[in-house]
Amino acid sequence: MLLKNKIIAFYLVLELILCFSPCFSDSFKNQGLPLYYWRQPHMVNFGDYLSLKLVERIVSSEVSIYKKKMFTYEKKLLAIGSILFFANQNDVVWGSGTNGKRINKKDYSFTELDVRAIRGPLSRQFLMETFGVNCPEIYGDPALLVPYFFPEFKKKEEPEHDFIVIPHYSEEKLFPKNESMKIVYPTEELFTIIEQITNSAFVISSSLHGIILAEAFGIPARYLRVTENEPMLKYIDYYLGTNRPDFKFATSIEEALKMGGEPPFNCDLEKLYNAFPFEFWPDTEFKKINFAK
Repeated sequence: MLLKNKIIAFYLVLELILCFSPCFSDSFKNQGLPLYYWRQPHMVNFGDYLSLKLVERIVSSEVSIYKKKMFTYEKKLLAIGSILFFANQNDVVWGSGTNGKRINKKDYSFTELDVRAIRGPLSRQFLMETFGVNCPEIYGDPALLVPYFFPEFKKKEEPEHDFIVIPHYSEEKLFPKNESMKIVYPTEELFTIIEQITNSAFVISSSLHGIILAEAFGIPARYLRVTENEPMLKYIDYYLGTNRPDFKFATSIEEALKMGGEPPFNCDLEKLYNAFPFEFWPDTEFKKINFAK
């Protein structure tokens, strides 16, 4: 027991030294607010990884990745993803959403959040009614901003693919790659996926960010629902947040092809961008964007 207490005391002192040392403070100031995004040791899901790459483009530098410390919770930023379950007290939320698998209040470890923008009205309602958290009506998934920060990718005037299919990562085994259609796995390299999306006339996807990225580039997309692996909440939340309450999903590729894409998204991207917590990067000159184009 004595040894255990000594170990705990050692780490407490170490954390205090790191937090108050000039070198650490200057480093943290330069890196801004650490970002949390969902990741696994055995795979990378492109929609979640996009959170890191987008924030890096916005702040024009590398971003510190949040790592939980042994005894303290460092304030962090949550952006792309259904990751509100991972928020701690007073974290900053910019465009995240609720996960339909986590709707029980006892699963959460916060009572207050600094919400700048939220994915959609269902997530807003959840935060306000469950926790009394103040949540502005600024909707939209930050991935909708990708075309403004990744100018190297453009929608092709003459796309190579009539359509591509992007399954949710949990459904990849249901969609073996073959020569008859273009299957793109969400666990492939991020920029390869964006290139495939922009080189397609139509995107059929059970991956939410397959849909979002396609629509961000003005490419028609249809939600494909072939399993119950993912609750509907995040999809409904996104479509409501982009003013399309009457969206419909397809249950097969053939049905999706007949249905075509949903109407274009409609949300205020300028408000979404301006809600970013710029103040945590005080030495950065941020990009001015003309959203009227």
